[in-house]
Amino acid sequence: MVKLDSIRIATFTSVVCSVFALTTSNVWSQWEPSKEVELIAHVKTSSSTYAFASAVFNEIKAQDLLKKGVKLRSVRGARGGKARKYVGITNKGNPHVLQVLTPSQINNPILSQSDVDLRLFKPVAIMVITPLTLAVPVNSPYKSMQDIIDDIKARPGKVIHGGGAFGNVASLVGELWAREAGVKMPYAAFEKQGMLELLGGHVAFGMHNPAQVNQYVKAGKLRLIAASQKLGNYPEVKTFKESGFNFKYLRQYRGWWMSKDVSDDVVKYYTDLMTKVRNGKGYKDYISKNNLTSTWIVGAELDQMLKDEHANYLKLDTELGLIKKK
Repeated sequence: MVKLDSIRIATFTSVVCSVFALTTSNVWSQWEPSKEVELIAHVKTSSSTYAFASAVFNEIKAQDLLKKGVKLRSVRGARGGKARKYVGITNKGNPHVLQVLTPSQINNPILSQSDVDLRLFKPVAIMVITPLTLAVPVNSPYKSMQDIIDDIKARPGKVIHGGGAFGNVASLVGELWAREAGVKMPYAAFEKQGMLELLGGHVAFGMHNPAQVNQYVKAGKLRLIAASQKLGNYPEVKTFKESGFNFKYLRQYRGWWMSKDVSDDVVKYYTDLMTKVRNGKGYKDYISKNNLTSTWIVGAELDQMLKDEHANYLKLDTELGLIKKK
């Protein structure tokens, strides 16, 4: 009897120890950074995309979420190509490097027919959707979107939409609007998203996100006549749909991706990290101040979203003649 009890106790002890060892092993095997994490933005430091990266960076610092440290820097050139190459090729498999993910990083490789594209990356999370505003100089005669269309019809080729490089979200949305309205809408590309030209009245209107135009609207230099969605700080501004137009709106999202060769544990770590960031006070203040929409897309849903984005941009770019048909 004593021998049987001893066997039972020994067996029970063995099972408990095995379970404890397995549990402990799982806990200790969870990945975490072993050195400083690098956040890469593919834009200039004055851009709204960099402002998003800065808001995330500042919240990480405020909450002390990365014990080994974090830094943010801009890697510009080749319409984001240098940043993609740095993260997807130079730092292939590096779990300590992330890049800001925006629609341009899906579409620009399509436009340039580059192989440094979404196939090299594994997405982490989409965190915010940026509205698109339609702004005119404060002394412009335009009061509505229809006013612009009417003027385009009255003066073909004279009413100019100004902005950044053609192929970005704003330029394509303008083209979709023109196609619905049945007009040809000339587009002029400038440095700094055409803001100086818009302020100087050298172009008729521009499409920008709220962070790019807020200071000029408040200073009485620009006026908003429409937006892709309702704006908390400008409730009187009509949406595109309320203005009588129902063209497809391309979403301006902000998030993060990294080399496709990192493990799923690494992605989970950063997904958890960004969850803490988006719940932080400083980050929430950034969202509110800039009329942004907080969102959360991760995992299989995000994988499918990026595949759909790529397919949609490829189709649209081809239809607009921006790339050659293969």
